[in-house]
Amino acid sequence: MLNKNQKIQFNQMIERSMEQAAKNLPGTKGVVSVRLSQDEIDVIDQMVFLELAKNRSDATAMLIREGIRTHQTLFHELQEYTAELEQVKAKMQRRIQESGLVAQLKQADERGEIPIGGDGNEPEYNK
Repeated sequence: MLNKNQKIQFNQMIERSMEQAAKNLPGTKGVVSVRLSQDEIDVIDQMVFLELAKNRSDATAMLIREGIRTHQTLFHELQEYTAELEQVKAKMQRRIQESGLVAQLKQADERGEIPIGGDGNEPEYNK
């Protein structure tokens, strides 16, 4: 059971989420399926029972939005790191493509050969 302070915080979170949901409704983009524990489902069902949300989907969306809002700084940092990683990934893909390795592996695969190692310059193949 929630204490008085927790109930106040919960109600404030619900109010903020409902306001945000009303603003974001036209921008709804898709559906995500999630697996939840029974305790988590119980919280969502309580939100629906108390008419804080129309249904489980809306309740879940409100809780997710609140979690993202609460940890906004962390997620912004995550986006920056993801952008850096995408640049590194693209650079490595170009480098591997330019090295000719992909073409060599495709040719070996077409011939049914399996690379087993070598001196680092030319791969050796075992038929």
